[in-house]
Amino acid sequence: MADFNVKEIQTLKFRIQVIEQLSVAGVVLMVLGWWYSWSDSVGIIFTILIILQIIKWRFRKLLKQKEYLARIVDERTIELRVQRDQIMKESKELSDALEALAEAQDELVRSERLATVGNLTKGLLDRILNPVNYINNFADLNIDLLKQLEKNLKDKEVVMPQELYEDTTEIISMITGNLSKITEHGANTVRIVKAMEELMKDQKAHMVPADINNLCKVNLDVIAKQYQDEIAEHKIRISFERLSLSLMIDMNIEQMSKVLVNLLHNSMYAILKKAAKQNYQPEIRVKLEKQNSSVSIKVYDNGNGIEESIKGKIFEPFFTTKPTSLASGTGLYLSREIVLNHKGTVTVESEKDQFTEVTVTLPIYQNVENNGR
Repeated sequence: MADFNVKEIQTLKFRIQVIEQLSVAGVVLMVLGWWYSWSDSVGIIFTILIILQIIKWRFRKLLKQKEYLARIVDERTIELRVQRDQIMKESKELSDALEALAEAQDELVRSERLATVGNLTKGLLDRILNPVNYINNFADLNIDLLKQLEKNLKDKEVVMPQELYEDTTEIISMITGNLSKITEHGANTVRIVKAMEELMKDQKAHMVPADINNLCKVNLDVIAKQYQDEIAEHKIRISFERLSLSLMIDMNIEQMSKVLVNLLHNSMYAILKKAAKQNYQPEIRVKLEKQNSSVSIKVYDNGNGIEESIKGKIFEPFFTTKPTSLASGTGLYLSREIVLNHKGTVTVESEKDQFTEVTVTLPIYQNVENNGR
């Protein structure tokens, strides 16, 4: 009921109550006037009582109208609230449907993109890999032959003119260097081709419950063992903030281990690159945080960070800031694909020469139908 209706109705009821009290007082005065023979006063009081009854009748009539209008307003208000609730419910259902449709479209686009890449490259991989392997093998074989030739030539140094010997050894050294470059670039090509093979693999696999604390701890230990010399040399701090209680989440352990190892490799590369330029305290932190129905893995390092101009490219396939001899540029791309296939998200915060923090958020429970358990 509207506030103004309530106030008006209460005012009218109060006025009617006052008139009723005045009427009672008037009747009493009439009785006294009749008893004491106040003839003039009785007539006046009677007239006043009639006027009061007329006013009371009008107030009662107005009160009924106000109460009727108030009831109509209340009924209409309830009806509007019901309609509003229904609209809000339908709006939420529509919003959820649109969100689900957007997720399905994103998933379809990703699948189509991967399928397109797979169809374009599947037939080329073996055709590229086989000749590259031949090139690498023959380059290595020729390097060995040149070493043997250099040894034989050294045995004949005393019978050869000095100038001819020096020219010949220089040519052999140049050929050896060129073959080494061929081997190096051939190895890079093989790594890129194998990365392309990895891109074409189906990243959806069997999900099982696994302890997220143990998963992070095991992969941290793997990285610590691989980089134990660098950790000791640069006094790198590695910390792990686990969840207070064990938490089992649905995941593919092998694939999520790839994601963590890749992120930790990137962090080690960033802090070692920065440590080579300046003296500072390098640090890597892994932290777990639980939300309502998800868990976040935060991998932080205070390395050389990411330039603002390339932040939008870091998840693109074959994009890398590392030398081609060290990386193929598929690590972050594959990591994001794995996380997306786990119905999760990956976000990156970074400041050049200051820090980088990658946050992987995963749902605790997976949809069985969507993940092919």
